[in-house]
Amino acid sequence: MKQLHKQSSANPKRDEEIPSTQLSPYSPKTLKHPRSLPRSINYLFREQRLLFILVGILIGSTFFILQPSLSRLGPAQPHSSIPRSFSVTDREELSRPYGGSENYGVGKVTGRVPVGIGRRRLRIVVTGGAGFVENVMHHFGNPRFELIRHDVVEPILLEVDQIYHLACPASPVHYKYNPVKTIKTNVMGTLNMLGLAKRIGARFLLTSTSEVYGDPLEHPQKETYWGNVNPIGVRSCYDEGKRTAETLTMDYHRGAGVEVRIARIFNTYGPRMCLDDGRVVSNFVAQAIRKQPLTVYGDGKQTRSFQYVSDLVLSNKLS
Repeated sequence: MKQLHKQSSANPKRDEEIPSTQLSPYSPKTLKHPRSLPRSINYLFREQRLLFILVGILIGSTFFILQPSLSRLGPAQPHSSIPRSFSVTDREELSRPYGGSENYGVGKVTGRVPVGIGRRRLRIVVTGGAGFVENVMHHFGNPRFELIRHDVVEPILLEVDQIYHLACPASPVHYKYNPVKTIKTNVMGTLNMLGLAKRIGARFLLTSTSEVYGDPLEHPQKETYWGNVNPIGVRSCYDEGKRTAETLTMDYHRGAGVEVRIARIFNTYGPRMCLDDGRVVSNFVAQAIRKQPLTVYGDGKQTRSFQYVSDLVLSNKLS
């Protein structure tokens, strides 16, 4: 213990014996001067850096010059419904979507399409994707498709360009099962979708029905015909709901400037139709499959307007 104390007591004395003149004075680091132009040029020429830069520029220029020619030599691209450069050569082509033209009514494609230039794809939401007309099961696996499970009676926030509002059961068997939910879907669902269209500036399509004419006294019905309606009948949840939806659509158009379409759909049939749909085509098909006699209600003198499901989808897209 004494020895340790003796050694530690010797340290301050040893420090005192070091003359202050031997301590090196503090000197800050010298500032680096910016590189001069000759040094930069020497760096560029050293190890053939300039040569590699010129070779890279040459390769890039060659690729952009030859790329359009290589694209013409490649396999034919699948048809796109959005032409990027076109000229109309015949007026009849505009009125015939399928008339001898692969461009669906826009004329013949001419000229060369610049690389990387084209319209962006539209973002479209279709309400009622679980229904017959808008059945989306065959789109599963498509990377450009997204399924959203949501009740249109509740608001939703989306960023889209177009809204196709098809949500509502159309068969009497189905919409009479829960009439309050049916009219809420028609009124609140349409109100929510119109509010969304107003906020984001989207185009809005409402699929209405021939039921807005009620029990019509005029055949065939014109759009100027107001109908013969019953506001308190068992089918009124659907009929009055669609009439209210049309009213809301036109009010948003007149009052808020929303771009709208209204399609009054009649009897639609086609693939993926439910056998228990309850309407005449599905009833006939179901009875034929079961080898049962076909049932005709009433005196058989009633008339119906039928359209195939693909024709309905196409007309909605072109509206």
